[in-house]
Amino acid sequence: MSMDIRKDRGAGPNFSQVLQKDNVRWTSPLLCKLQGDVATGSGVDRHMMSTVIFKLMSGFHINLGSAAITKVFEGEPDHLTPSVSDGLLDNDMFAVAGRMIGHTFLHGGPSFPGLSPAIVHILFGGSLETTPLTLRDCPDLDIRDAVKMVSIEFKVTIWKLSGLEGDAELKDIDAVHQLCLSWELPTPNATNRKWLSEKLLLHAVIERTRPQINQFQKGLKETGLWSLLIQRRDVIPILFPRESEAQVTPQLNLHVCSQMILDCIIWPSSITFIFESYRVEDDDESDVVDVCRVSGYLKTFIENDSVLTDQSFLFNTASPAELKSLMKFWMGWEVPATEMRVEIVEAPLPTALTCFENLRLPRHYTLYKTFDEDLCACISTSYSGFGRI
Repeated sequence: MSMDIRKDRGAGPNFSQVLQKDNVRWTSPLLCKLQGDVATGSGVDRHMMSTVIFKLMSGFHINLGSAAITKVFEGEPDHLTPSVSDGLLDNDMFAVAGRMIGHTFLHGGPSFPGLSPAIVHILFGGSLETTPLTLRDCPDLDIRDAVKMVSIEFKVTIWKLSGLEGDAELKDIDAVHQLCLSWELPTPNATNRKWLSEKLLLHAVIERTRPQINQFQKGLKETGLWSLLIQRRDVIPILFPRESEAQVTPQLNLHVCSQMILDCIIWPSSITFIFESYRVEDDDESDVVDVCRVSGYLKTFIENDSVLTDQSFLFNTASPAELKSLMKFWMGWEVPATEMRVEIVEAPLPTALTCFENLRLPRHYTLYKTFDEDLCACISTSYSGFGRI
């Protein structure tokens, strides 16, 4: 897999072109290369896998004549559904999405969060009768309004039409009738409105996206992951987690996430001096003080607690988004490693050796505020790649 980081928009088309290739053994060992950068190794692989999922969630620069960014999945968080764009379907972009997710999962990368439970249900062979559909699964707001009108407001609308106010309501009723006829469904009346609202929602979310779901399934199967997902249903929530699971009790989950990161860190005991051909560690007493101070700053940053500095100013530490950026800066993706090393060095700014899971922090920090500002500035560049930081 190859990506040219010298082009601002190279990642979008480049990924889709690579993953549109047929007869690729997606379970083979991964080797990624950044054109325009000398970086190599597992850190580059992790960066590429993270970028793959990011592009899948944020959209691709595909010229379909309608928008600069084209999203493969649309809708609210935890209710994402495949786009009904014929252009995406004709270009096999849903097969590409399946390959992206399966390929990344096989190499231990990030999962794809937020997919609608209804789509997941149908994707893995669930029946229409037991599909967990909600109105939020429909990304088209006009269709949502039509379903609401049929299911809830039909009687009220008929009453209004029999009175004095009718023009606007008549247009809404006409739009509902046209929608029903276009989908070969009966028009609403007082006896069928509940059944009809369910049919409209089912058609909008499932029936219209059947080809996309089938193509998405095809892409997953090509990665060799399908048999595992069918035989081990408990893996499905890991592959397609819900975004809201981390938002139900944000303080608790944030604490767990921070603690998980801290448990993986191997803390330094001395200053590391980096020379061209070798490194040495200095156990001087003043150096140990610097190590403890800067290590403490990083621990405070990760723990996400408020900090009272010597000047009595209150500074907030890492948010969930910043923790995610820290991991991507440190590891190349958002998934912590079992062992992540910290080195305290002579340097102007924090740096990372992603292939070796090493984070290098300068020893010169004496104020948490300065440390926080520099670290946030550095980790915010992780999306740019390697040579452009």
